[in-house]
Amino acid sequence: MQFDKDVMSKQSTLFLKVRDLVMKEIGSDEVYEKLSDNITTYYSKDDALKNQGFCYIRTKEDYVHIGWFRGVFIEDKFDFLFGTGKRIRGQIVKKLDKKQKDAIKYYIQESKSYIIEHIELQKLKKSL
Repeated sequence: MQFDKDVMSKQSTLFLKVRDLVMKEIGSDEVYEKLSDNITTYYSKDDALKNQGFCYIRTKEDYVHIGWFRGVFIEDKFDFLFGTGKRIRGQIVKKLDKKQKDAIKYYIQESKSYIIEHIELQKLKKSL
């Protein structure tokens, strides 16, 4: 599993700090951590968020990479997101300073807002 590789990597301390922050901000009682061969993914168990995924985290040689599943829909006021995919945007974390913490909190809140709006829009479409 990638999680095992991440906690054994030279970025393990940073990985665990980022992981703890992500889990706390999603809601420790409401987060589901899915371990796979390539990434560790974080989902909400909150009924209002319908088990939607927020991000994945994995270590790289010199940093921790966060992939935000709805990154393309997030206003990137911190200018940390990169990528050209249809939805996912990446974030590089080399140290977990105040600006990075604030960005992660903001990206999670923006993801929650997008998920709720999307769910409500789907309900509205079904009712028409």
